[in-house]
Amino acid sequence: MGGLALGIDVGSTSVKAVAVDAAGRVVASGSAPTHVVAGPGGLVEQEAEAIWSEVVAATQDALASAALGPDVQAVALSSQGGTVLLLDEAGHPLGNAVSWMDTRPARLGDEAFGGRDDAFFYAKTGWRLQARALPLAQLVRLRAEEPERLRRARSVHFIDSYVVERLTGASACDPSDAAITMLYDVRGRRWDPELTELAGIAREALPPLVDSGAPVGTIRREAADELGISPQATVFAGGHDQYCAAVGAACREAGDTIVSCGTAWVVLTMTAQARFSDEAGLAPAQAVSGGLWGLLGSCSSVGGAVDWFRRCVSPTGEAIDFAALEAAAANVEPSPDGPVFVPPRPGAQGGLIDLTTNHGFGHLARAVLEGVALSARGLLERMQAARAFPTVLKAVGGGARSRLWMQILADVAGLPVEVAGMQETAAFGAAVLAGQSASILPPDAGHPEPSARLEPNAAFADTYTQLYRRFQEGET
Repeated sequence: MGGLALGIDVGSTSVKAVAVDAAGRVVASGSAPTHVVAGPGGLVEQEAEAIWSEVVAATQDALASAALGPDVQAVALSSQGGTVLLLDEAGHPLGNAVSWMDTRPARLGDEAFGGRDDAFFYAKTGWRLQARALPLAQLVRLRAEEPERLRRARSVHFIDSYVVERLTGASACDPSDAAITMLYDVRGRRWDPELTELAGIAREALPPLVDSGAPVGTIRREAADELGISPQATVFAGGHDQYCAAVGAACREAGDTIVSCGTAWVVLTMTAQARFSDEAGLAPAQAVSGGLWGLLGSCSSVGGAVDWFRRCVSPTGEAIDFAALEAAAANVEPSPDGPVFVPPRPGAQGGLIDLTTNHGFGHLARAVLEGVALSARGLLERMQAARAFPTVLKAVGGGARSRLWMQILADVAGLPVEVAGMQETAAFGAAVLAGQSASILPPDAGHPEPSARLEPNAAFADTYTQLYRRFQEGET
């Protein structure tokens, strides 16, 4: 089968589209910004129609100028996880989609969740109750605060199932996306009846579960015309954006690990089987290819803390260039006596530890970059506690463009870091998934070579072990 495969990454800040040919080469790419509605009390939402319009805009941006649309024969989505949208009996949205960034459920007491504890939720879903921005918590909030809206809902969608339905007329949700809803029994691979009852919804309201790479249907003529692609294109079930990024970064074996370096830093390690660990508290889910599983953890807002620091040290309030921060940090050697930065995180304050008058801007700049890498080291140690053993870190996302930061990550983690050879890793992974599912690409299709491989500097191992101990003390 010839033609092109299209991957569409529906993210929180932008939608990206990538088309690949039968050799796995990227022949077109495009993007469109995501519109987010923010309001008081932690409200973060997206308009349903805007989500679809952004998918259309990104696809047209990728394909229109090169007139490649008619060659697209296979489509798959990579999508942000944890955003929930309710539709009425006629299929019309009941308000906006509620984002995974929305924090309104934090005001609910434990009694709203039936008095169940973290162990109950983690055993079923791989997520703890403290993750109160995911769909289960949002539905519990709606049940308490907007019961009429929930009563009118005839279907409950997530980003992937909503866009897939707009594409094909049929709904579907894959295991990696289902796992982050906290409505899904990861071991049993089904929507969980206790959790759906707690959320106040019927299991039949949720999208059908299908494996990543399974065909969902042929694209609707109207959708094909809007996107500018072939009306014969088949839409395949995709995956959660981090899992698609793992495909895009060629994570094919247990131990392969991506570090997604954005506003949050996310670590996802491939495993041979599901890894549950109450001690580690990391989220397992079925990966999108290769018969693997994944184990996911997040350092919330640590990348955003670097942007905060850049604004704080600016006399104008406008963030100083990252290049200036990076250059200042590069002029300072790592030292066991240097200041330690603990990034603030939800529910906990951060801080600068052991700052003295002997330290200047370069020391602070290095401490901030090191603090994020030390946060990632904490996640990697939790991976090991769950019997998942990262072997190489494949860095993706905006932060991965900094060679110095990635070298710090390698030194702090004591593992080699490979920097992805392209920026649109999740969209590329979705395109590879679509192409392989449609037999456009062979199972062993090549991937872009890493733009760099950085080995850990053994001379700094003891220094970073000492800094990590101080970092852990600062976290408590």
